[in-house]
Amino acid sequence: MRGTWERIDLPPVPRSSHSLDIVSGCAYIFGGESNSHEPADNDMVEPADKESDDDFEDAEEAAKPTAADKGKGRATDDRLGQVPPPRVGHATAVIGSRIFLFGGRGGPDMKPLDEGGRVWVFDTRTRLWTYLDPVPAVKGGSIIPHPAPRCYHSAAATDRPRDFAPPPPTKPKSWQEWALGDTSKTGIPQDPIVGNVAESAVDEETNGYGTFFVHAGCLASGDRTSDLWAFDVHSRMWTELPAAPGPARSGTSICISKSRIFRFGGFDGQNELGGQIDFLNLEVEIFDDRVTRGEVAVRARGPWQSILEDVPEASSREIPSESVQAWPAPRSVSSLEAITFGGGTEYLVLTMGEASPGTEGHAGKSHNDVWVFQVPPVGMTAASLKAAMFSAVGRKTGEGKWTKVTMGPYDDEVLEMPRGRGWLASAPMSDLEETGIVIWGGLDDNNRRRGEGWILRLA
Repeated sequence: MRGTWERIDLPPVPRSSHSLDIVSGCAYIFGGESNSHEPADNDMVEPADKESDDDFEDAEEAAKPTAADKGKGRATDDRLGQVPPPRVGHATAVIGSRIFLFGGRGGPDMKPLDEGGRVWVFDTRTRLWTYLDPVPAVKGGSIIPHPAPRCYHSAAATDRPRDFAPPPPTKPKSWQEWALGDTSKTGIPQDPIVGNVAESAVDEETNGYGTFFVHAGCLASGDRTSDLWAFDVHSRMWTELPAAPGPARSGTSICISKSRIFRFGGFDGQNELGGQIDFLNLEVEIFDDRVTRGEVAVRARGPWQSILEDVPEASSREIPSESVQAWPAPRSVSSLEAITFGGGTEYLVLTMGEASPGTEGHAGKSHNDVWVFQVPPVGMTAASLKAAMFSAVGRKTGEGKWTKVTMGPYDDEVLEMPRGRGWLASAPMSDLEETGIVIWGGLDDNNRRRGEGWILRLA
């Protein structure tokens, strides 16, 4: 397989341990370090060319303090607003047109920020920050489950649950209301009242949908963890899902492909991790009482499964591993994204990452490679039918196999290629016509903070 790199022709934004998200074709960078041991400010940066400097400044200004969000958080002074404090090593994911953020370290002592499970939300439509504080698992209770404060964790998101059951209709108070409805809102046929439907309409994103996942990371105690938490945006509840197998770690990478969470790599405190892909199947819990039906929550379907390099015969049967194949080297703080090609063929794309830990305060050696792992499609797609046909005639489908991508420049006249790096940020170009991945920033082998962005395309 071949791929290309294209440098993004925009002014540099040097960052490491930051986040990058793409919504409606626009990139958003937040947090991280702009200089060693110095957190960047808390502006939401939207990289722009020189002709768009005014828009860029407007984006930064709009990301400044705002008023409280309809009771979903404690009210604050308008001058202070609800902008998350500067932080390093946080994690973000996108649901709809909103960016969800959790964790990171900051403050005078640069410890993991203890925000009581708060999830920060940046709405790219209004360019305003709000936040969602979790609620008790039992209505009226005092126990609020939530992940422990952490940094250098990973995050992913899905847009389910989304199709909620409609609220039960209110019973009419009189036969007239039963026949005509609430005339105070609708009027009567001879004198209707207009505008109530629009006035009572609720924006789907403001109402909340989807699930935000947080995994692993470094705790305030200095220990690492392998736990997995799911934040239901609609109910504002955190739920702990099965912990992932293997050593507790930081700097691991996760992504969601269809209905599975995949994980690769990480750092256990002494060694870079690899030689194994772990995945967890997800399913949507449905409520159906024969009167109303709707989605309730996303939950795990079974335990974690693993695909192993050294013991392929012990790997998951759901996604079997080929016995003879090359595997990417162990790594942490890399990029792992899921992309889908025409026909439904799905790939996990692993890019760069730290190959060995460096001395304190400095980056270690890094990888400069790109690998893809083909996963079996879920459901009846052109890709699944093709795989079934190949299996029937004894041909290999490529599923369950790593392939190293041969990379080259996108433009034959521009031979520049990105340097290897770790501590980078990445995001898929999922809502654009072309399929690709954007990476931005990171630390190279010379401990230099990179400021450029690149587009990775697969051929």
